[in-house]
Amino acid sequence: MVDFCADDTVELRKWRSEVREFFDSEAPRNFFFDYDYDEDPIRWAEYLKFWRKMGEKKWVALTWPEKYYGLGKSAIEKWVLHEEMINYDIPSYPIIGLAVSGAVLRLGTEEQRMFHLKGIAEVTTLWGEGYTEPQAGSDLASLTTRAHRDGDHWVLNGQKTLGTAAHHAQWMSVLARTDPNSKKHNGLSCFLVPLDTPGISMAPLHNMANGQQNHTFFDNVRVSADCLLGEEGQAWPQVWFGQGGDRLDRGGPAPDGHPFRVIRMLNTIVDYCRTTRRRGVRMADDPVIRLQLAELMSGVEVMKLHVFESYSALSASNGFGGRAARSFISQAFYKEFWPRMAQICMEIVGPMAQLHGGKWAVLDGRVQQYFRASFGNHAGGTSQLKRMSLATRGLGLPR
Repeated sequence: MVDFCADDTVELRKWRSEVREFFDSEAPRNFFFDYDYDEDPIRWAEYLKFWRKMGEKKWVALTWPEKYYGLGKSAIEKWVLHEEMINYDIPSYPIIGLAVSGAVLRLGTEEQRMFHLKGIAEVTTLWGEGYTEPQAGSDLASLTTRAHRDGDHWVLNGQKTLGTAAHHAQWMSVLARTDPNSKKHNGLSCFLVPLDTPGISMAPLHNMANGQQNHTFFDNVRVSADCLLGEEGQAWPQVWFGQGGDRLDRGGPAPDGHPFRVIRMLNTIVDYCRTTRRRGVRMADDPVIRLQLAELMSGVEVMKLHVFESYSALSASNGFGGRAARSFISQAFYKEFWPRMAQICMEIVGPMAQLHGGKWAVLDGRVQQYFRASFGNHAGGTSQLKRMSLATRGLGLPR
């Protein structure tokens, strides 16, 4: 098993104890929630209630500068916090808000930082993502949403799709083409858009795992000039690939919440096999199931290696290219391993895994929900796209 000891000092052990004490008293019990795939209003309310408690402690912004509503903690302290989140099965913070915060910290004006980071840190403002379009998914640079300058405003026209939980959000980060004559990877700009702006409308796009994504339409939407994030026409390298700007977050990029789901499900299945008997034999002692569990554990260990390597590269302050290549490898592996893992979990639990609710549902129906969610692993680009990016951007191979 791959592991590394994070709390190797007295101070870090005290920090881990503080985190555990808080989770022991405040973490939701017997509460599974994944904001991508849940529209139950009661669970949404409980979810936000808990995360706002985290926000009150400034743990959402743990590694941000104190000036920007954070605590200025180190990357290793952030690591310990997220380790305990896995151990306590804490629902992930809406990752889009964290992605936006990273871009605003790096690229934002002082006014943008002071205005936007507070709501993200305190979990009072939720964000949607306006990147993907019906004809520009994995080939994001082909997007056709346009923005043109009109005095002190920008005017946006176009359509975005797959806006995860955007109907719960108050703001959206939107990529639009501001130079129609540029090559497709150039001339893209990022805008921070309030979703109550006239001209914005949404239509629901329900996914097969009980969540809602959205089509978002922009019809002559006028936003002030100060909604532009970063340099005009430079969103592709600056926002999408995280280049440039001030590295103010001591913890580096927000951890990807998706691998955490895999680890939580592995823990759930292993515990189930240890405590459940089938035909008088403990499932964990069945040789076929042991082989299946071994495959799952091996996959999770590979994912952990990727996480450790990324953390090491960040700590060593390696160049962007090296970190990007590692990211492409880990994402390609994850996107292919997740559906495989979900299928194996269904096979281990058996036909009862198909039940969503009721007294006969195994593990409260989490396995079948996990299986259905695994088909939504296209977010951020498919595994094929990640392999291509690894080849061209990581290894320098021709297209």
